[in-house]
Amino acid sequence: NFLTSNTRFLPYIQILLTSLVILFCVLVPQPLIMWVMSFGIYCLIGCFGISIGYHRLLTHKSFKTSKFWEKTCTILGSLAFTGSSLGWVGMHRQHHKNSDKPGDPHSPVIHGLSMLIANYDFDPSKWSVRYMITDKFHVFMHKYYFGLLALWILFWSLFGLSTLFFVVIIPGVISVWVSTSSNYMNHKWGYTNFQTTDNSKNLWINALFTFGEGWHNNHHARPGEYNF
Repeated sequence: NFLTSNTRFLPYIQILLTSLVILFCVLVPQPLIMWVMSFGIYCLIGCFGISIGYHRLLTHKSFKTSKFWEKTCTILGSLAFTGSSLGWVGMHRQHHKNSDKPGDPHSPVIHGLSMLIANYDFDPSKWSVRYMITDKFHVFMHKYYFGLLALWILFWSLFGLSTLFFVVIIPGVISVWVSTSSNYMNHKWGYTNFQTTDNSKNLWINALFTFGEGWHNNHHARPGEYNF
C-alpha cells in the first residue's frame, strides 16, 4: 500500500536530529549570523512550504495557482521534515474530520503531551487525497520522500558540517518542533471567535511563529479561507 504514511518514522528523526543539534551547538559554537540564516530558511520552508503550500493550497484549496508554484511549494514543504505532501494532506484532513475526537492524529485532548513527539502512525484514506493520488508528481514525492531527503542532506554535507547543520538540519528541527508544539497549543490555550465542535483556540504568539496558523479557531470555523 503506497499510501502507508511516511510519518511513522518522524519520532525517531525528530529525537535523533534534535540530539545532534544540541551536541553540535555545544561542541561547535557558531556566530549569530548562522542562526539568523537558519531561521530564514525555516521561514522559507515553513511559510511557503507548509503554511501556504501543504496547508492552504493542497489541503484546503483556499486559492488557485500554477502547477509551477504548486510544485515549488511542495518541494519546500518536503524539506520541513514533516512528511510528504500526500501524507501531510491526508493527516490534516483527518484532523479536521475528527477534531479532538477519537481518530484525530494530533489532538492534545486525545493524546496529551505525547503528541509533542511527531508520532503520526496512520494510513490516509484514498478518498481524502483522491485528487492527489492521480498526480504523478505528488505520488513520486510520497513514495521516495526519505530517499529525496537523504539526497538533500548528502548534497549539503559536501559543503561541510556547519553548512549541513545550518542549511538543512537546524531549520528542519525548528520546523518539526514548531509543528508539534503548534498542534498542541492550538487546541489548548487561547480564545475563541467562533463556536466550533472542537477545542480550537486563537493564540497570537503561536500565530507569530507559524505564519498565521495560530489563529486556529478562526481556521476551524472557516477552513476554506486562505486568510485566517
